[in-house]
Amino acid sequence: MKSESVEFSYQGSNPCDFMDDLSFNASAANASISWQTNLGPRLPGSNASANLRQSITENLSASWSFSESSHERENFILTNLVGTYSPENSSGQNVVIVAHYDSRHIAERDENVSMRDLPIDGANDGASGVAILIELGKIIPTMNLSHDVTLFFSDAEDQGKRGYANTWSYGATAWVENLTDAYASNITAYIVIDMIGDEFLDFTKLYRTSELLWETVTPITAALGMMETHTDCNGIYGQPIFDSTTYRDVIDDHIPAHNAGIPAINLIDINFGENASDFGGYWHTHQDTADKVSAESLGLIGNILELGLKTSAWTGVSTVDVNENGGQDNQPMNDVEVKEDIVEIEKSRIVGYISLFIVGMVLVLILMADISLKL
Repeated sequence: MKSESVEFSYQGSNPCDFMDDLSFNASAANASISWQTNLGPRLPGSNASANLRQSITENLSASWSFSESSHERENFILTNLVGTYSPENSSGQNVVIVAHYDSRHIAERDENVSMRDLPIDGANDGASGVAILIELGKIIPTMNLSHDVTLFFSDAEDQGKRGYANTWSYGATAWVENLTDAYASNITAYIVIDMIGDEFLDFTKLYRTSELLWETVTPITAALGMMETHTDCNGIYGQPIFDSTTYRDVIDDHIPAHNAGIPAINLIDINFGENASDFGGYWHTHQDTADKVSAESLGLIGNILELGLKTSAWTGVSTVDVNENGGQDNQPMNDVEVKEDIVEIEKSRIVGYISLFIVGMVLVLILMADISLKL
């Protein structure tokens, strides 16, 4: 498909008008986490992966039509699963909600060196997003929507190699590359959720996303009491969960869509665990287990998506010109190769500053010694 340099603008209803009608089942989503992890590692091409896809389609078959597409990458075959809901008299606009269903093949950050080459459970990094999409899919047909919704369960998001940006998000990349221009032009919002089951939930905006879409998230999260700088529907200031003033850079499934000119955002918590650093804590370790996932956090993210759909916040009312990169004004100064490299770059900068300081001090000492000799 060709990248178009336009982006939709949005105008949804007041989220507080729908608070009494929220029906997302957080307990069922939480139960799904254990069920998924009990399948074993959901690696591309595995029996566990196939069993999960079958379960998803069986859970939602009543109102959704599903299709699978397989693609060969490196030494494995990935399979994307796409569910489509199209109500009668649909406008044709399409809101795409995305979660990767694969779990990571290694635990490169685990404290136990002997366990690092083994696949992880992926309760938060994988199963949490899938659980939310399944429960959301059950209630979408009851929302009286006037547009299409696509649930995209992407494969092979998390099989990448550190330092090689193009080895991540294989499934999302393949899906976007195979979209027709006509299909892509009807996507008014492409919303990724990833690693959002942490008990200590927090997330920010991301670079390489749609600023106009982020503007729709602020009133929704405020209404849900997720912003300490805004009041909820009862006039009470919320918790510090969503920070709308901070940007991070993350390689994830939103990047292929954004690069293709599709308006995209990503709700992702990169601090997994209490007081965890960016891409620290339990991330990519064998501690990413079902007991680390919170039903309350799943419920909050599920409610964001439910309110976004019910308020029509993500249906476009017009298009506006954007820059060549397909975004508004939130592009990073420099590209980042892969998730953990963000931290490594900051470390390198500090080392560089220290090196420059040492060199400067040596030059000063040499100059002072030279002056002393001349005197």
